[in-house]
Amino acid sequence: MIRRLLAELRQAQVFFAGIDDVEPLHAETGQGAVTTRDVVDLDRDLLGTPAEPGKAREVLVLAGTPADLRRIATLHKLLPRAERVVVAVLDTPASHPAPVPTPTPAHRWRSLTDLRVHQPENRVWVVDARFSSSTPAGRTVTATARAFAGHRLDVIAAPAAAIAGVGAADWRPGDPNATPAEVTGPVPERVGAPGSDVVLRTLAGGPPAEAPGVRPGHGQGDQDGGRAAEEGGGPGTAAWAGDERPIERPALRAVSWERLGRPGMAASPLADPAVLGEPSMVPPVDERLVNPQGFVTTPSRGMASLAERDGRWSVLLDGKAVTSFAESGGVTDADVARLRQIRGVEVDWQRAHSGPLSAVRVLAGLAAAGVPLVSEPAPRWAGALGDELIGLIATSPDLSDDLRREEHSIRLRRAALRTHGVAARWEQLGAPAPAPPLTSVLLATRRAGMVPFALRQVARQRGGRLEVILALHGVPKGHPDVAAATAAFEGPLTVYEADPRAVFGEVLNEAAARASGSFLLKMDDDDWYGPDFLPDLLLAHAYSGAQVVGTVPEFVYLSSIDVTVHRRQATEQITSFVAGGTILAERSAFQAVGGFRPLRRSVDTQFQEALQAAGGQIYRTHGLGYILRRGPAAGHTWQEPIGTFLQRNRQQWRGFRPNALMAMDGSRP
Repeated sequence: MIRRLLAELRQAQVFFAGIDDVEPLHAETGQGAVTTRDVVDLDRDLLGTPAEPGKAREVLVLAGTPADLRRIATLHKLLPRAERVVVAVLDTPASHPAPVPTPTPAHRWRSLTDLRVHQPENRVWVVDARFSSSTPAGRTVTATARAFAGHRLDVIAAPAAAIAGVGAADWRPGDPNATPAEVTGPVPERVGAPGSDVVLRTLAGGPPAEAPGVRPGHGQGDQDGGRAAEEGGGPGTAAWAGDERPIERPALRAVSWERLGRPGMAASPLADPAVLGEPSMVPPVDERLVNPQGFVTTPSRGMASLAERDGRWSVLLDGKAVTSFAESGGVTDADVARLRQIRGVEVDWQRAHSGPLSAVRVLAGLAAAGVPLVSEPAPRWAGALGDELIGLIATSPDLSDDLRREEHSIRLRRAALRTHGVAARWEQLGAPAPAPPLTSVLLATRRAGMVPFALRQVARQRGGRLEVILALHGVPKGHPDVAAATAAFEGPLTVYEADPRAVFGEVLNEAAARASGSFLLKMDDDDWYGPDFLPDLLLAHAYSGAQVVGTVPEFVYLSSIDVTVHRRQATEQITSFVAGGTILAERSAFQAVGGFRPLRRSVDTQFQEALQAAGGQIYRTHGLGYILRRGPAAGHTWQEPIGTFLQRNRQQWRGFRPNALMAMDGSRP
C-alpha cells in the first residue's frame, strides 16, 4: 500500500508516525541518495529545530493507526502548505466510521476543489484533498483526525502547551492547539501573544542514578540539557525565558534497561519517585481512542500472556503474538481491537521489554481499554501505574466467570482513565482542574411512597456535582412520605407539584426548565442505581463524545415472581437506544431537539429518535450499575410483559441478586 502511494505521489514530501517498517520509504526514495522528496519520521525526527513550514507540491501523511494520526495532528504546524494532501491510515479498526473530514470556512477550505475518501484495502483509509492554491496540509490532517474521533472539538482543557523533544506529542495527543518548539527554546509567538502557557520537553539524558530529578514542574538547567545533547536528547536550556522554564520528562531512551540495568533490580534508581515512581512521569493515555468501546462480555478466546517478544512486549496466545506494542509503549486503538476476544492477559514482569517507561504505558493503556489484566505483585519500577491500578492488577478475580471478568474490567478502566487520561495527567502536572459539571437529576413520580427510595438512590452517587428536580405528578408536597424524604435529603433539591392533568413528557420538560446543570439525567423512582452510576456515565461521555449516554436493562428484578435476571446485552458502543431511566443528556443537545414530546408514553424513545435524526449520537456504557425493577406491566409506562425479560438471559437467580458493583448487601427490597 505504501509503495503504491509513493509511486503515485512522486513529488510528495512524506511525513509518517506509528510505522515500524520504513523500508518501502527508503527503497522508493533511495536511501542516502539526493532526492526531491523529504521523508520525516514525526516520532523520532524532532531533536533539532522544527523546520519553518514551507511549500510543497504534494504532501503524503502516513499513520499506522488512527491513534498515530492524532499524534501527527498535534504536530500539524510543522507540515508545509500544498495543493494536494493525502492522508493514509494503514490499520483502522472496523468500529471506526469512514473518516470524512468536515471542511469549515473558518479554516479556509474555500480553495478545496476535490475531496476523496476511500478504502483501497481492508482496514486502510485514504483521504485525498486537492486545493486550487497552497493550503496548510495540517488542516487536512486535523480534520481527518477529528473525523476518526467522532468530529468532537479536539481541545484539551489545560493551559496552551508547547512541546519539544522526541515523543513530546504523546503528552498532547490530538491537540491541534499545541505549539512545537525547539528543544533549546524559546517558544515561538503566535498571533501577537506568547506561544504557550506551559512548556513540556522530553530528555534522553540521564542516567537517573546520577541525576534522578526530572521532578514535576522543575527544569534541570544546562547540566541535563548538555547531557541530553550528547546522547540524542537535544541541546541545553540556555534559550528558555524565565517564564518558559520547561517541565522535563524522560524520553524512552533515558530510562531503557540498557541504561538502568536488568528489570526488577533491587537497587534500581526507578525506586526514586522523581524518575518513574508516579503517574505524572509517563505520557497519558489518549482516551478518545483507547477506551472501553467495543468491550466483549463473552469472549471467544482464552487467557493470553503479556511477555517480551523481539524486544517488545507482546500479547501471546498459544505461543503466537496477537499484537505487539510500539517501542514507546503507546497502545493504539488497533492494538485494543485485536485483543477484544481475549478473556484476559497475565503480565510477565520478569521478561519486560525495552524499558519501564514503555512497560508502564502498555499496562495503563490496556487497563484504560478495559482489557482484563492479572499479575503477581508489581515490581518497584512500576510505581508510575499508581497504587490503585497496581492493586487491582495484582488481585485474582475468576476471569472464567463472565460477570466477575466484567466487574474486574470496569474497576481497571475506571482507575486507569481517571489516573492516566489526558486531562488527569495535566492536572497532575499543575494545570488548574476545571470545576466538575453540574448534573440535574430529573425525577418525576406519581407515587409518594417511592420518593424516599428514589432520593436514597440519588444520595448514593459519589463523585461529581448534582441537584435534584423532583416533579410530583399528582402527589402533594405535604404527603408524609414526601415531606420526610425531602427534609432528610442532603444536597440541592427543587420540589414542585406538576399539573396532575399534564402528560409525562410535559412534566419532564417542566422539570428540565427548572434545572441548572449542563447535564440532565433522567432517573426512575423505583430502579436501583449503584454508587458509581453517574460517575461512570460522565466518564463514558468524556471518552465517547456522544451527546446522550446511558445503559440498557441488563439486570432486571421481576418483583412479582421474585427473580433477578441477567440479560444478554451489547454494551460499550454507539447505539440507537438506552433505557429511559438512565438517559444522561447534554443540556445543549436536549434543548436543540426541543426536549421530550408531550406524550403519555414513549417519551424516551421519541427523544432518542429526534436526537439521532438531528445528527446526534447515543452511547451505551456497561450495565452493571443499574437494576430495573419490573412489576405488573400495567404499572409501567413501558408495558412489556414479564415474559419478555425471561428471554435471552445469561443467568437468573431466585430473589434479589445485585452484582458486586452495585455495592449492596443483596437483601431483598
